[in-house]
Amino acid sequence: MLRRLAAVAACVIFLAAVPTGSLYVTTLPTGADVWIDGTYVGRSPLVLGGLATGRHTVGLTKNGWNPLQLDVSVIAAQTTLSSTKLDRANTGVPPQPGSIAIHGIPSDATYVDGVAAAPSKDGTIPVSAGTHLLAVRTPRGRITRTVQVWPATRTDVVLQPDVEAPRPSVVAPAEDYVPRSAIRIDGEKVVIRYGGHEVIGRIGATSYRVDGRSVDYGEAPTMIGLRLYLPLDLLTTLSSGTR
Repeated sequence: MLRRLAAVAACVIFLAAVPTGSLYVTTLPTGADVWIDGTYVGRSPLVLGGLATGRHTVGLTKNGWNPLQLDVSVIAAQTTLSSTKLDRANTGVPPQPGSIAIHGIPSDATYVDGVAAAPSKDGTIPVSAGTHLLAVRTPRGRITRTVQVWPATRTDVVLQPDVEAPRPSVVAPAEDYVPRSAIRIDGEKVVIRYGGHEVIGRIGATSYRVDGRSVDYGEAPTMIGLRLYLPLDLLTTLSSGTR
């Protein structure tokens, strides 16, 4: 009995000592079904841990793409990367066209890949499946978009006017960008002369005089402890030394 227990214990110790590694499977396109040594394990991308070291067979399948089988080697205590680009299956049948539906701003004219395109009776523009450059002329100007169209699918495009992005409301210590000698604080008035620029601001006011022009940076000069904080956008202009 004792010999049998000793043998079992030795077997357990041996199994625990078997080296293992991991395998990271990615495919282009993603979402391929993955088999490891004939066992289904999921869809790419995925990470498989606890694999015995050595060679393994990876099977990849995806509807519309050629199946693929390849060999990979797993190394102990490491993650092996398997990255594969699948080839599209040649069925001999051309993909069905799709369509584009435009919403939002009324358009005067529409162009797909540089060619004028008129909508059909249902208001959509029939196009081949794939990536297209859509250009729309509107009363507010020309708008262009890159559009992906899928077979037998309507792609809806919502047009909105492009607006200027707001300035970032981020402040930083002024002394990190300009020398202290360039900064003068008189009560609530802040004056900085540096890099060919002159900046005049007031504590609590977001509007500044920069080289004689009024500019609103969205953040006012602020004293935190004994340090002056200014909008990062303004400090970047000062430190660049350009007008």
